[in-house]
Amino acid sequence: MVDGGELSPREAERAMWDVIVVGTGMGGGMLGLSLARSGRRVLFVEKGRSTLPGTPGTIRSAMPELAEPAAARSAEAFSAALARAGRSTDEVEDISGRFPKRFVPFIGSGTGGSSAIYGMVCERFFVDDFTPRQNFPDPGDSTVPEAWPITYDQLAPWYAKAEKLLRVRGQADPLRAEAAEVGLPAAPPFSADNRPVVDYLSGLGLHPYHLPMACDYTDGCATCQTYLCPQSCKNEAARNCVLPAVTEHGAGLLTQCRAVGLDADRTHVRRVICEHPSGRVELTAKVVVLAAGALATPVLLLSSRSGDWPHGLANGSDLVGRNLMRHFLDPVEIWPQPDSTITAANKEIGLNDFYFFEGQKYGTLQSFGAVPPMEWLVNRPSPQGKALRLMRPAVRRIYERFFTGGLILATMMEDLPYRDNRVLLSEHPGSDGRQRMRIQYRLHASEIERHATFQQLFKQVLEPFRSRRLGSGKDNSNMGHVCGTCRFGTDPATSVLDPQNRAHEVENLYVVDTSFFPSSAGLNPSLTVAANALRVAAHLDREHFPN
Repeated sequence: MVDGGELSPREAERAMWDVIVVGTGMGGGMLGLSLARSGRRVLFVEKGRSTLPGTPGTIRSAMPELAEPAAARSAEAFSAALARAGRSTDEVEDISGRFPKRFVPFIGSGTGGSSAIYGMVCERFFVDDFTPRQNFPDPGDSTVPEAWPITYDQLAPWYAKAEKLLRVRGQADPLRAEAAEVGLPAAPPFSADNRPVVDYLSGLGLHPYHLPMACDYTDGCATCQTYLCPQSCKNEAARNCVLPAVTEHGAGLLTQCRAVGLDADRTHVRRVICEHPSGRVELTAKVVVLAAGALATPVLLLSSRSGDWPHGLANGSDLVGRNLMRHFLDPVEIWPQPDSTITAANKEIGLNDFYFFEGQKYGTLQSFGAVPPMEWLVNRPSPQGKALRLMRPAVRRIYERFFTGGLILATMMEDLPYRDNRVLLSEHPGSDGRQRMRIQYRLHASEIERHATFQQLFKQVLEPFRSRRLGSGKDNSNMGHVCGTCRFGTDPATSVLDPQNRAHEVENLYVVDTSFFPSSAGLNPSLTVAANALRVAAHLDREHFPN
């Protein structure tokens, strides 16, 4: 065993595991914990670093751009800082426009995946989210299905188990009858920063509520979205799933180990091929579960080409990587009072009055706290970051005058799935250990029209406040809620996975990250991923390991 209870690659290779789980985010963590509790030999394979308690060098308490400003002097130092902060160093090439652009997405990598840096909102989908096509009067050429292969009622008991495991607290959404039956523990009262906005929205006849949050709210809690929790009050996959699975239930953990291929015959995965700093690693298990995220999971399947699988593993439908969705997030900073000086995160407010509105479906409105300090933009090794550093005094005056002190509110709109919106293999994979991939995502008529209407509704609500737009949902660089690239369904011709999240064509291969979503809904995906992973774990335990 290596430090922190992790396995060495050679130890992991020598074992025959019951289940290998590729990825330790919300889906992989939940499923792995559930199976380890049942006595199964579980191995977690994580391409990022361990950020579990006691791991040396981990960056907590702030984003790495703030915690280690000197890292901005070189791309190598900055990438290393991102990795130690639980952030991804993968490179995405967006080929949607006339000129390709490359960027590192703001998602997690390391134990806990994106849940380790998420905003902790853990909310159930609406009942009607499970019959999505009826919610859009004109879905055009979208592949949005009539219904998910499971219902809200079927997922409800697993929602409850996930809420308990993540210790979710919050108010019931007053617009959903089923939310009142959930009975979550109360969250703290709205903060002084959020209270005036809540009162204003209520005065308009709208229905704000305290978001359900997977947070323990210990003394001094800063609701630390975007960085690792320094106090262990953020409930996420690393703390609540991977750690107890390893320390209490005998699961194995292999970090800095990237799965690069699945060796399979026509019906079974035989080996998981990985790259580790020590060299090539070949792992074997009775069942393989992919939970690497909706960008990396399809890349792994597409990379696993062979004579039996010329178009990629489990890709007889030609749908692996297609139907990419990622939500439309539009942040706006408002100043509740003319002299507002908001500095805290305080992600609290939820508002669903426009989720379904006048026969159309849009999405949710949430508060996101304060604008980060200027150093978040400056301390990067990009040409823009270097230019801003040279202009620092002048830039700071402008930034502090025009961009600080307000409260960020953001709309999150559901986008529909389309075959031509997709994740593809990179033409230049590289040899530095970083994962590279391409995306193609363009706006369709349904999204363009709904997005314009939703933003107009949002603008009307915010009319009395001084406000400033901070970005646009049209920008493909926001990959925080990417999903849909290996959808589940009942028909192998129109889906990659069956209703139990098993690949239609491969008997021992499952996928439990957001890849399985056939529609994106208009809410944060974490709780639905967690609940579904618990559901799939129970099925897998029953079907593959009968007592």
